[in-house]
Amino acid sequence: MILPSCARAALLLFSLFALPASALACALHVAQALTDLQQTGPTAIGSSKLGAISWAGPAISGSWYAPSRSGEGIIVQALEDGSVIAIWFTFPPEGSSAKQAWILAQGGRIDGGRVRFDQVFTVRGPRFGPDFDPAARVIEPWGSLELNFTSCNEVELNYAGPASWGAATRTLQRLTSIDELGCDGKTRLTASGARAISGLRQRSAAWYDPSHSGEGWFIEELPNGQALSYWFTYDENGDQAWTVGVAAQSGDLLNIASSVRPIGTHFGSGFDASEIDRQAWGSYTLAFNSCSSGQLQYTSSLPGFGSGSLAPQRLTRLAGAVCLDSAPATPAGGIWTARATMPGAQSELATATLDGAFHVAGGFGAPRGFKRYDPQSNSWTTLADTPGARDHALAVNVAGSIYLTGGYSTTTGGDQANAGWKYLPVENRWEPVSSLPLFAASGAASFNGLAWFGNTSGELAQFDPRLQRRRIIPADASGSLRDHSQLVAFQGELWMIGGRSNIGETARVSIFDPASETWREGPSLQFPRGGFAAAASDSVLIVAGGEVVVSGLSVRNEVEAIVAGADSWTRLPDLPVAVHGVGGVISGNAFYALGGSTLAGGVRNGGDVQRYQWSSPTP
Repeated sequence: MILPSCARAALLLFSLFALPASALACALHVAQALTDLQQTGPTAIGSSKLGAISWAGPAISGSWYAPSRSGEGIIVQALEDGSVIAIWFTFPPEGSSAKQAWILAQGGRIDGGRVRFDQVFTVRGPRFGPDFDPAARVIEPWGSLELNFTSCNEVELNYAGPASWGAATRTLQRLTSIDELGCDGKTRLTASGARAISGLRQRSAAWYDPSHSGEGWFIEELPNGQALSYWFTYDENGDQAWTVGVAAQSGDLLNIASSVRPIGTHFGSGFDASEIDRQAWGSYTLAFNSCSSGQLQYTSSLPGFGSGSLAPQRLTRLAGAVCLDSAPATPAGGIWTARATMPGAQSELATATLDGAFHVAGGFGAPRGFKRYDPQSNSWTTLADTPGARDHALAVNVAGSIYLTGGYSTTTGGDQANAGWKYLPVENRWEPVSSLPLFAASGAASFNGLAWFGNTSGELAQFDPRLQRRRIIPADASGSLRDHSQLVAFQGELWMIGGRSNIGETARVSIFDPASETWREGPSLQFPRGGFAAAASDSVLIVAGGEVVVSGLSVRNEVEAIVAGADSWTRLPDLPVAVHGVGGVISGNAFYALGGSTLAGGVRNGGDVQRYQWSSPTP
């Protein structure tokens, strides 16, 4: 069986558990968890924002249902690698001796507003409890499933299962939104517009105990502070079983005081909501030790389930979600040192990281040059020249391939017809990719399995390497040019930082939320700048250098950083050599400034590699 990307090995490990959970209205009665949840509708807990969506992004994560079929539904998770998983919590077809059913769809491929799944299957075999045997799993292909999101709150479900299950098309509406991933934008923000630390401990995900591979939980943290927990497992006969309960959250503890097990009806045309018997299953608590692990204690009142303990681990990470175990510290007190000089100095270059090494391409000094720097050995390797000569180009690594695009063809030589190219590292060669955007001088980022490119106009281009297709996202409402800005993925969003317009350099930060597809103002830099280095890790974003050319000529050496959850930037020790047109990379607890020019508005390349090392890595 072939399973998808980062969830592939793990979902195979626990096989058919991978299923998301749903969310709940504020005043939900636990004893009627599922039915009441679905009868409240999306206005209580979801988003009121409607309208066609051009791309199924992070906001599709959540639960969806048909009001006429209250009691069953489908749970969707958009994952950080760009794939999608879904689980249909439902009931068996007529003629089955089982009481419940769940159908798992994996390897979801996003194509505009449509998600097609590579695999849809069911599983049975293991018995619940201490005698659970992963080897008893029997995996059965089920059929096909497709989701077409016609708005942020509505989706069309198309399915075709085995003969006893049938085929149909249904219109579903949104039941739940994941906290901080909804269609209406972020709510937990600092005064300056950055995400607050209270919104950066998101544990909505699939969880499982490796010793019980084949069952697990989907946790959905809700905007109202509660959480919903689904447990997908098996009964004493090895048939599929699932429970659902509302969790009261208290710090790192989820207390599911009353979990219910709906039974009594059938799938498809045999479904009758009035026949559903919401059995009281029991209770359990889940205490999180960290963002990635926890301890679960359960007690069931139903025969065949009993009581016991398990050790859940996080299995999936949702697109746009962030989970930090603690508030990170600013990387102050570090030291700048000079590293191995570039073999052929470059400025206005493109930078990307692949397999722990830094790659620089094009720019003044070597318009077709392509080199790799290994930070461990402090050494450079010259690689295959780019097919075309470019400066101010953009580069990014997506799924193990470097994409180089755009920039300016101010010099001659090589392929100038294509917007950009894809570098194949195993073969050390480039191939043309005509569908890349012809953007320049405004940074690039890899995020949610996609490549994102900034433009001097302030626009963004989202590029899907799998489909070889792009779409353009308009600039923020300011209308300001953002020439020589930097685009960085940080805290589950995209930050467009600094840059210049015809009135001068700016310190502005504009933040694009891919869930709501909206812009907002972020925390301004301390120093306006263009053409600088910028890079981010999971917990810190650092900018260094740059230039001012509109109102006086100067090259900046100031360095500043902002950590996840902070309200403002903090100044760090200055660059030893002030440069602009410089690449930036973070590796571990070190920031690297690669190349650059020391002449404002001009080219005077020294090939410097400057490293800022701080003593303690941020979380």
